[in-house]
Amino acid sequence: MKRNFGNAKHKNHVSSAAPGTLNAMHNLFGISVHDFLKACHGDHESIKKLSDLGRLSELTQTNLEPALQAAKLTIETTGDLNKALSELVKQTQKSGKQVTTAILDSQLAEKRFANELTEAKAKFANDVSAETSRHLRQSSLIQIRGYTADLMALVRYQTAITREQNKLPLAQQSAEIEYDKAVAATLWAKGSEADLSKIPKPNYKGSAYGLGKLWKGFKDTLGI
Repeated sequence: MKRNFGNAKHKNHVSSAAPGTLNAMHNLFGISVHDFLKACHGDHESIKKLSDLGRLSELTQTNLEPALQAAKLTIETTGDLNKALSELVKQTQKSGKQVTTAILDSQLAEKRFANELTEAKAKFANDVSAETSRHLRQSSLIQIRGYTADLMALVRYQTAITREQNKLPLAQQSAEIEYDKAVAATLWAKGSEADLSKIPKPNYKGSAYGLGKLWKGFKDTLGI
């Protein structure tokens, strides 16, 4: 119920004397002189507002010291913890490089060892192959020496045969030139009525075949 006090009124001298300070009270602490005076005069909403602030302040005062200690301890511990983690990071950087280098060096040594084994096996295989080839060449050389005399005679005979065979193409070429001249002369003389079948064609191939047959018979005799 709203009460009636007639024209009763308290004189407020301070508000006009220190308006800036009272405004600062409102801005800094959330309490306006208006709400304060209204609460003093029994305004329910203003009473409730100041009462809530008062009860919250009592609770805050009760828990302020332990909360402060807990907050300070948390901040201090967080600093110590992160400092410790920083030390771990620096030590990990130092030791991690050593460990990683050791691992990579070991892997390189392992790879080099495997490569050297592969190279040793390949060298052994090559050496065996080279020795086998040497043995076969030496054996073949011993056999070839047995045929050297026959081959020398064969080369001399082949040279003589080749010399005679080389004469035949030259003779054949000269004969063909003369034949072409005879054909041309006949054509110039008689044109389409020329009987070219009456002009004998040169042929030295039979002689060449005979020499080739003789050479084959000689090779068959030697068994080559």
